[in-house]
Parts: sequence; C-alpha cells; structure tokens
Amino acid sequence: GVDVGTGSAVVVDIGGGSVELTVGSAAGATLTRSLKIGVIRLTERFRASDPLSKRDDRDMTQYVTEAIAEPIAQIRALGFDRVIGTSGTILSLGALASGETRSADDEVRNLRVPTKQFRRVREELTALNLTERLRVPGLDPRRADLIVAGAVLFDTILKALDVSEVTLCGLSLREGLALDYIHRNRTKVAKVEQYPDVRRRSVIELAERCNYSAAHAGQVARIALSLFDQTVATHGLDRQEREWLEYAALLHDIGVHISFARHHKHSYYLVKHGDLRGFEPDEAAVIALTTRYHRRATPKKTHPGYSDLSPSLRRTVRTLAALLRLAEGLDRSHGQSVSDVIVSPVDDAYFIRLGAHGDTELELWAAQRHVAPLEQVLGRPIRFEFLGRTAEPLGPPPGRERPSEAPSVAESSGS
Repeated sequence: GVDVGTGSAVVVDIGGGSVELTVGSAAGATLTRSLKIGVIRLTERFRASDPLSKRDDRDMTQYVTEAIAEPIAQIRALGFDRVIGTSGTILSLGALASGETRSADDEVRNLRVPTKQFRRVREELTALNLTERLRVPGLDPRRADLIVAGAVLFDTILKALDVSEVTLCGLSLREGLALDYIHRNRTKVAKVEQYPDVRRRSVIELAERCNYSAAHAGQVARIALSLFDQTVATHGLDRQEREWLEYAALLHDIGVHISFARHHKHSYYLVKHGDLRGFEPDEAAVIALTTRYHRRATPKKTHPGYSDLSPSLRRTVRTLAALLRLAEGLDRSHGQSVSDVIVSPVDDAYFIRLGAHGDTELELWAAQRHVAPLEQVLGRPIRFEFLGRTAEPLGPPPGRERPSEAPSVAESSGS
C-alpha cells in the first residue's frame, strides 16, 4: 500500500466495467464515486479500428471527459495532495511509463511517475495494432487488447485532475475491501486462524454464542473420545462418527443458555437450527440428536427427528449418545477430576479404570446411574474401579461451586 500520511489523496482504480474515484486520508474516505466507464465498456463502444483511429480516440476522450466532469469538479473543490493509481491496468501503464522493461508485478509499487510519461505511453499504444502491442516489452499479453482504452481513460483523468505525477499502488479496491473487513472483524479473523477447519470453527462459534462451559465441554469430549477409541472393536464406528461425537460433546450443554430444565432438548433445537457450516443435513441431525440424548430419555422411534433417520444412522445415534451420556456423568461435578479412562475387556464384561485427582464420588455415582445405555450398545456389563488418587483434591467436592477453570487432563488416545 501507499502511506498518505496526514495529507489527502485521490485514488483512481480502473476496472473492466467501472472506474472508482476516491478522495480521502488515513482517517477515511470523504468522497467516493463509481463511474461506468471501465476499459471493457470503452473498448466495446469505441474501438472499431485497430490501431485506434484518430476519430475513435477523439470520441472516447470526449465521452470520458463528460462522464468524469462532475466528480472531478467535486474532487478539485475538496482539494488533495497527491494522486494514487491502483489496479492491474494502471500498474501495466506505469510499468511502461517508468521507461524500463519491467512488468507490473515487479518494482513499480510506490513508484512516482510523471503524468507526461502516461501521455507518451498513450500516444505510443494508440498507434499500435494488437500484434504490435503483444511485442511491447513489459506489457502483460493478457492486457494487450484492453490497454489502449486504459491508456486513453487514465490519461484523460490525469489531465482533468491537472497533476504532475502519480504514485503507483499494488493494492486495489479489492484488497482494500479485504483489509477493511479484517479491521472490522478482528475477532472473526482470529477465530479463522485459531480454527482453520470451517466445521470445527462453526461448532465453537455456536458454543460460544450460547456461553458454554469450555472446560466442562472439553473434558466431556476427551472422555467420550477415549471411550469411543477403546471400544471401537465392538461398536464398529469410524472416524466420521468420532468427529460427530466430539462436536456433540462440545455442544451437549448449550441448551442451558435457554434454561437448565429440559436443556438437552434445548441443545437439540439450537444445534439443529444453529446454521452449522460445512455439515450435511444428516450430519447436523445426528449431532443434534446425540446432544438430545445425553440425559433423560433414550432414543425411541416415536421421537421427532430420530424417526426420520435411516436405520444405520439411528444405530449411530444410539451409540454416540450412550458414549456421551457416560462421559458427561464422569464430569458430573464439572470439576474435571477424572484424569484417565482405561477400558479393558475382562471375560464377558468391560472394566473401566478411572484415574482421579480429586473427589470423584459424584462422578462414580453418575457413571453407574447412566451406564446402562452403553452396556446395551456394547452387549456387555460395565464395572468401574479407581487407579488411585492424588493426596490433594484438585476438583470441587459435590455440592460446591463449580470453578471457571480447571487443570488439564490427559488427552484421549487418537484425539
């Protein structure tokens, strides 16, 4: 870009369909005008001959002069310190006007070029036919057919502005819009950098809009994924379903944003209608239903939404919801007191050994209460035992206020 400092500048951006004239400073724009006299429009309207005839040159100049008369008068009344030229057309003309055989992509940005040099380029280009223009050193062959109209247009604007030089800028209106968007949406841009995957970013944004508990949701997700990975030989689901489970775990409690009572149903509604980007309708439905069944009732064919799924997806919901229900129970206190979950098949049962670094009485009670759906899915009874505890509890005992932050826990396998 070009630093205009404390002064005022006129920015000229020539496109195929229009010309943008802007007056402003570092603080912002004071005048913007868009004129439908782009190089494609002028070429189609006036260039009946090649090389450009003197009559077509004269008619095009007159047409442009009349089109820019009003905005140029306003610009001159406002006053300005410099003229900045942007866009591929102006950079190409600037490369030729600078008198060196370098392209517009080379070191022409921020270069100051006398306006008389653009007049010279105009006279040279209007005298050449297309074949001859294609051989001009430094001219992009892709612009050879439109550069004549661009030369006439830009020279006419410079003459009306009555300036002695132009500063070339490699950033045009398109880049300016992008930079303005970044400036106005720093939080969103930071979120894109933090979560480049649109699906994950969409889930996190929905969770944050609903003021979710990140520590609790993250703990439930880690436990759920660990349970998924260690029982995959039995349930047979793959990476896609694993991803759905993680997102459902992150979103399972967002219904509390509406009310705690029936928050599982509120979570279902928010996920279902939360405009999750990048998900197929069936995927969003599975995630929403998995959050719906993390507490209270288990899936039934009579339930709206669930009954609409195919048999295979209904089985997926039953499995994911059972895993999520148990994982949520293992952080019932929201204290993240369970540090490890080790699942071992022993004879006809599963033993789940829990590593703990705090009071897990409430977690054990909730796990035993909510394990039945997973036992049905896996076809085996499940028993719990502890691997041991640290001397000082890090999580809150049942009934105490939940902390806003909690210590990290071991990552689940494969997450």
